[in-house]
Amino acid sequence: MQNIIVGTAGHVDHGKTCLIKALSGFDTDRLKEEKKRGITIDLGFANLPNDAGLHIGIIDVPGHEKFVKNMLAGIGGIDLVLMVIALDEGVMPQTTEHFEILKMLHIKQGILVLTKSDMVDEEWAEMVEADVEDMVRGSFLEHAPVLRVSSYTGENIGLLHDTIIRMVSDLGSRSSEPELFRLPVDRVFTTEGFGTVITGTLQEGMVQTGQEVMLYPRERPIKIRGIQSHGQREDAAYAGQRTALNLLNVKKEELQRGDVLAFPGSLVTSTLVDVKLSIFQTSDRELKTGDRIHLNYGAAQTIAKAVLMDKDRIGHGESAYAQIRFDEPVVLKRNDRFIIRFLSPVETFGGGIVLDASPYKHRRGDEEAIEALRKKETGTDQEVMELMIKEESRRFPSVGRIAADMDMPKSRASHMISTLKDSKHILILSDESVIHMDYWKTIADYADRLLSGYHRENPINEGMDKEEFKSRLSEEFRLNDMRKGAVLLAELVKRMVVRTQGTYVSGKDFSTQYSRELKGMLEQIGTIYAQAGIEAPLTVDVLNQFKDKNRAKQIIADMHKNGKLVKLNPASYMDSAAYGQVLARLKDYLTENGEISLGEFRDMCGTSRKYAVQMLEFMDKKKITKMVGEKRVLIS
Repeated sequence: MQNIIVGTAGHVDHGKTCLIKALSGFDTDRLKEEKKRGITIDLGFANLPNDAGLHIGIIDVPGHEKFVKNMLAGIGGIDLVLMVIALDEGVMPQTTEHFEILKMLHIKQGILVLTKSDMVDEEWAEMVEADVEDMVRGSFLEHAPVLRVSSYTGENIGLLHDTIIRMVSDLGSRSSEPELFRLPVDRVFTTEGFGTVITGTLQEGMVQTGQEVMLYPRERPIKIRGIQSHGQREDAAYAGQRTALNLLNVKKEELQRGDVLAFPGSLVTSTLVDVKLSIFQTSDRELKTGDRIHLNYGAAQTIAKAVLMDKDRIGHGESAYAQIRFDEPVVLKRNDRFIIRFLSPVETFGGGIVLDASPYKHRRGDEEAIEALRKKETGTDQEVMELMIKEESRRFPSVGRIAADMDMPKSRASHMISTLKDSKHILILSDESVIHMDYWKTIADYADRLLSGYHRENPINEGMDKEEFKSRLSEEFRLNDMRKGAVLLAELVKRMVVRTQGTYVSGKDFSTQYSRELKGMLEQIGTIYAQAGIEAPLTVDVLNQFKDKNRAKQIIADMHKNGKLVKLNPASYMDSAAYGQVLARLKDYLTENGEISLGEFRDMCGTSRKYAVQMLEFMDKKKITKMVGEKRVLIS
């Protein structure tokens, strides 16, 4: 069933609440204070009876200027507005203010309802009607139906009812994908036997009983115990419905007006938002960069600083790109509409549209940032998605995060990402994170520079240790998850930017090379180990014979890798030829005698006990020999 929200707007005491009662039979003044004072303080709700099979909810919003923030909470999610002007008073200050808010929030259609027709004569009514036509000229209400009604006599109430049904019947359904579920909380209360209940207008998606949702901006999971809509218990609620949700395991005090319930992961909290700001045509105030403002979105009101990107100040009818910087985290989405008000005096004077709900901090006048904002305002979804992926690449966003940033279902975001991948504009890594090809080139260029520098310094090393390479990637690209280094290494290998062998990473075309100087050192080191024979010197003693100890250490490691040296233990190497001779003699001896003592082995080798122990322990470790009592035997 199609769900429609109709809202009222207009000056205080122009008959909005009486009009709704006449249309629906329901009195929306539910608070005692409202009854006492005769004005609507908070949001009121009623259902509009009809035979068209539509769920039509009417929101009665306050008209008094002190209650504008409550009016903003209700007006943001409506499909059609009843712009109410009393014929006995005509266009008043809050009439103009509400009208400007409606335009800023991009309300698309409405009806001009001229109330209290029983209280004026025709001449006066025509004069008021002319004023109203002047006010709405050039706006979405310019060609709207104009109806004179009386809630007291019932004049044209039936016609208004039928006009509403006719206009909303042509509206398309709102998006109902579960992952788009978003409900700004405008009331929180408790009911006996049920506990905590919140209400709001379900802006997007749908929600079911028993479903776990997320409370933003605190990002707390909460379970739905029950759902009520249009006065009935329901198993599910859909976009466009006034909805009450009974919540499990959360106290009333833990919730507040302005919170948002949404599908887990569908919103991103941020203290920065990029926007296009506009000042009302009717405002005589101006906004200077750095001014602190009230910002109203959904049911929330928060304080922020407006930093204009491309101008120093804007006045009536003017617009500018801006970054809004909040004191506390907020949850907005791309294309959300909002209203701004001065801190003091509290006066509504403009609003705008969200272009990026979680940007990086910009510098004023940054031409690249301004051009990006221009593209986010006017570009296609595909163009904006590519730009956002380019900006977000250093965060390695997931498909879900991109879908949240773009305010679209994950399935649609995935399709667009596949298109960008096929056109080679983006890259999807093995962990499903998405980066722009420009950022990938930055990573690949860094890896190439890193290894080129390493190979210059270590020309005979096989390559950089894998763990060190991943650590350097993590440090350079500020990877919070160390596993991301392995993901990037795998992609670098896959794309043949680097190659790996064992525990080493090297450039794709690297091969060890000995200069004339290094060849000389190689011969010297080879001679040292050959002359030492079984009496393998400590590595540190060999290194101390050379001025460039680092090069000497690299050569020893390379000789070991190429089989010219045997590593007996962490502190010493042995010439491979000498080791082979000793091993052959030992095997012959054990084959003939079956066992050998330490002293017999020492005498056979003609060396000291120290070197004999070192050799035998190495052979034990290699499982060539093993200890049996005080002697060693050959392992078959």
